[in-house]
Amino acid sequence: MSTRNYPELHEWLKNPRNKAYWDNDKVEVRSSKLGGLGVFAKTDITPVEDDPESGLLLRISKDAILSGPNSYISNLLYDAHIDGIFALILAFLYEKAQVKNSPWYDYIHSINFHVGSTKDDKRLMLPAALWPDEDRILLQGTDAELMGVIDPQDIEEDYSICLQFAKDNANIVKPPYELTPDENGDKTENERKYRFFAAACFAVSSRAFVIDDFHQLALVPAADLFNHDARGKEDVHFVAIAHVCPFCGRCDECGHDEYGPPDSEAEEYEVVNNDDNKDGKDYEGDDKMDDGKSDDDDNDDEKMEDDDDDQHDIDSLYIEKLDKKFKNEMRKKDKERLEDKEEDESFDVPDGYNLDEILLDPDQCCDIVLQKKVKKGDELLNTYGDLSNAILISKYGFTVKSNSNDTVCLGRQIVELRDGTDEEIVKRLDWWSQTGFSLLKEYKKEKFDMQEDESAEEPDDENSVTADDDSWLLAISIAYPRDLSLDALCLGKLLTASDVEFQKLSASNNKQAFETFVGEKIDSKGKAFLSGICQKRLSSLEGLKSPVYSQFVKGQLHDWRKHMICNILKDEKSILEKTIKHLSA
Repeated sequence: MSTRNYPELHEWLKNPRNKAYWDNDKVEVRSSKLGGLGVFAKTDITPVEDDPESGLLLRISKDAILSGPNSYISNLLYDAHIDGIFALILAFLYEKAQVKNSPWYDYIHSINFHVGSTKDDKRLMLPAALWPDEDRILLQGTDAELMGVIDPQDIEEDYSICLQFAKDNANIVKPPYELTPDENGDKTENERKYRFFAAACFAVSSRAFVIDDFHQLALVPAADLFNHDARGKEDVHFVAIAHVCPFCGRCDECGHDEYGPPDSEAEEYEVVNNDDNKDGKDYEGDDKMDDGKSDDDDNDDEKMEDDDDDQHDIDSLYIEKLDKKFKNEMRKKDKERLEDKEEDESFDVPDGYNLDEILLDPDQCCDIVLQKKVKKGDELLNTYGDLSNAILISKYGFTVKSNSNDTVCLGRQIVELRDGTDEEIVKRLDWWSQTGFSLLKEYKKEKFDMQEDESAEEPDDENSVTADDDSWLLAISIAYPRDLSLDALCLGKLLTASDVEFQKLSASNNKQAFETFVGEKIDSKGKAFLSGICQKRLSSLEGLKSPVYSQFVKGQLHDWRKHMICNILKDEKSILEKTIKHLSA
């Protein structure tokens, strides 16, 4: 993630309209050795253990985060049933197109879409799937390729969805530049729009935070300044109440849990039932009474029908009015609090607190909170998750040296065996994919006390695996630094077992016999088999044979994309070589 203009972002944070608190006394933003900008401690900071407020560095009202529901196209997104990452991408593009008319202009303008300070189209920060062929080919054979990181299909599908939204709403709101390709226009210009769309998507996905049931995903200004700690020892943590009303975002009682969304038929029915039917009669009783209406009633049928239509309209308007009243009351309260801040010069502020901080309701905010003691000059890091380099390069555009979360999948080499001519190997792999894999999942659940899936009432067995399901292949892997998965060890034993041993194991499907098989140590034949698989996996890394990797090893490589690729190649090479050495010991 890259921020090019922190001063503009800082001005955005200082604006009272944006309901944000940033502790300038404790932290500062400057260049990071990890790349781009980072957040650093200006002094020694020791948070109080039982007081999370003592470690508060950033607090932003959920009203001020950039999300689909907060954007000016929120009603269009709602009508189109678009949420999640697509809602956030579209909200970002449309708000960006508003330029200074957008309340997030300074924040959006601080985001760098290019490598370096030069706005050169050739230096756009693009997902790996749109990198030049000479770069993508270096990733062939890696887990990144296996995960589809260099396949542009997903981006193309995302673009189609966003283009359709822009087309459907073009008569209501002008589409942003990225979503205005001309079928009969210049292909180069259309390609430029597509690449700018991809760059925007990459910027959004690399900054998005999971907020709550209402906003879902959002961009949180300044929270994205904190760089990633791959070691799992984060200095700060992102905090937000996740379980809120999905219709209005409140975490307190709002009525929607009982009546549903403001425009739902359920709410209309409940309000009418409570207000207009207080004598205890239900609608079914009234309908029955209508069957025995008098002649005078017959003469007034047309008038009654008109009255019913009017009543329905009144009810709908009344519902909307109630909802608007609720929102206006909340805005009024916020306004009163701001007025109190401006007018009451004698406001008693406790020592160590900032008035802006006190006026923000923590339950309706997103926070960045310090987790441990830090020293002056330390860069404060957040953890995005236990992510491998393949995921990091795909979602965030960077890699980590000697990433402890890296894995190497051996599934592709097993597929080659399955598609081979050795009938005995094929038979055993078929049994494993259809039966053995499920038995091992059950074994691991019992052995490691894994949580059962909440779909217990489903008629299908959650552990059943069909012949067409290749998920078992992904489980045949090696974790950093050289830890073969239990699945890989079992497969090594299975494919080198004698015919008698395999027949005994496969014929009975006996749980105890299978557990005995799993618990047995792998012998020299099994180790040799797995070592050979690792050798094939290592040979598939074509990038290791390239001049680019030679430059990397010599410390002569300065291209940022190729440097990230070589980090992946180096880590996979290291994991495989250490595993081969361990199996040969």
